[in-house]
Amino acid sequence: MSLLNSAAVIVLLAIPSQVKWSYFAFGAVLAIGLVTIFLRGDWHRARGFDKLILFGPLFYAAPVAGFGTEHFTLAKNIASMVPAWIPWHQFWAYFVGVCFIAAALSLVTRIQAPLSASLLAFTFFLFVVLMDVPGWAQDPRDRFAITLALRQLSFSGGALALAASFTERERCKHILATIARYFITVPVLFYSFEQFRHGNYVPGIPLSRLTPEWIYGHAIWTYLAAVAYAPAAILLLMGKKTRAAATWLGLTVLFVELVVYLPIGIVERASLVGFNYMADTLMYGGAVLLLAGAMPHEGSSETSTDQQPREAREALPTH
Repeated sequence: MSLLNSAAVIVLLAIPSQVKWSYFAFGAVLAIGLVTIFLRGDWHRARGFDKLILFGPLFYAAPVAGFGTEHFTLAKNIASMVPAWIPWHQFWAYFVGVCFIAAALSLVTRIQAPLSASLLAFTFFLFVVLMDVPGWAQDPRDRFAITLALRQLSFSGGALALAASFTERERCKHILATIARYFITVPVLFYSFEQFRHGNYVPGIPLSRLTPEWIYGHAIWTYLAAVAYAPAAILLLMGKKTRAAATWLGLTVLFVELVVYLPIGIVERASLVGFNYMADTLMYGGAVLLLAGAMPHEGSSETSTDQQPREAREALPTH
């Protein structure tokens, strides 16, 4: 036992402090979210795949918290990403870091969650407009640059979908949910196409990394994700069976997370690169599940109430 404890201490000490902080924030928010789901009784009320949709805010918020810590531990690197014409680069790095951590806690505790979801959607949309699209415009043939821009757009869409779920005005809810659906569907279509073309790269979000050969079945996961993405994207684009399509898509991303990115995170646990790949994909899956939660149940023209404020849900008749 003492040998095991010593080995654990050695492994822990070998992990850089900035990585520890990211994992700590990630784990803390995930734990708080899990406790909240069960204490509020959401798990017992949900049925079928709606239980999976409940985890959308957790899977989205935990990575946001982890990324928020990087704005402090890697402040200079983050500040260098701010466009040159925007003043106070260091300030914005710290400010966004604080906002990310606060927003993550807000989403999982439901305290001011509508405001946090709206601000996150706006923030990620600004990232797309101010940083990602200009970066891609410098070399339009760079498929990884457009992949990153579409990833940020998906993150914006996920938060926007959650904001739509909290909106009480039906027309406004429908507009926000529709925008969120397109923000996520367009990237899914592109990702499906790219994964068919480049099956040796990592699945889920086709970034500039080859799938490690030590991953079991490494040669098939990207093609499998491409096949699963295509019909879901078509249904979402057509506005047909949107809740089922988004749930299927979220389930696919979570499967990829378990078989590819979780092992990468474990093997590369001492590196922020490993953490970021794992957290990025989990957040993407969370964004898709948030979209599923904002989509109407089959046969219903109304937006899902799974993620509406508790007071609104409790006022609804039970079945």
